[in-house]
Amino acid sequence: MKIAVCDDETVVCRQISDQIRRVYPSFYVQEFYSGEELLKDAAQFQIIFLDIRLGGMNGIETARQIRKESSKTVLVFLTAVEEYVFQAFDVEALHYLLKPLKKEKFFQVMELAVKKAEEGLADKKKQRSIIIKAGAVTRKIEIDEIIYAEIQNRKVTVHTAEGKLEYYGKLSELLKELGENFICPHRSYLVNFAYVSSYCATSITLDNGAEVFLAKQRYKDFVKQYLQYLKRQKNRRLSEGKEKEKS
Repeated sequence: MKIAVCDDETVVCRQISDQIRRVYPSFYVQEFYSGEELLKDAAQFQIIFLDIRLGGMNGIETARQIRKESSKTVLVFLTAVEEYVFQAFDVEALHYLLKPLKKEKFFQVMELAVKKAEEGLADKKKQRSIIIKAGAVTRKIEIDEIIYAEIQNRKVTVHTAEGKLEYYGKLSELLKELGENFICPHRSYLVNFAYVSSYCATSITLDNGAEVFLAKQRYKDFVKQYLQYLKRQKNRRLSEGKEKEKS
């Protein structure tokens, strides 16, 4: 599960992140301090805690932009005043929390948010293929067969073991469809963790020999999420091994 916390008060941001990590140590949590910063990576998160009164783009407008890209992201607003509550429901927020946060209320809302996000992830797992329309041609592509994708001049090229498919679209929209085993290590690329052969501080090499850029500011997040992917795969294999032993 990937969770974003966006608040321009560093102390508040850290408090919320620490509380989430304490109760859900396996979750990936990332902090943001402005709506503009959050929007660059919002597509990869299942749950977003979002302060309403941010410097620059406020939380309501940030949420509206997120909703243009995704109707499934679970939004929880943070606010010091109740006057924004109705606007929060306009963007289909799950809930809002008043500052200063009360621990009991926070964890009640957190539990609801996790349950709703898990339902969304379960729906994604059932969907093992995606539909892409390229001009007059509509194709179904198995998600596990996608190695990486790249974008240039609004044209997305999806690379698979069978070849490639080009269409006009956005990488952020594709990432939402593909799920947690994929990441955008650079604004122009999207990669499947399953095909990562090696990486360094500036690039990622994939099993088919392709090399894609790894942005400096995304290096730490890439490494953290890749290690989480490897852990999920290990746990899945152990679980499957136990099931075989039972049978």
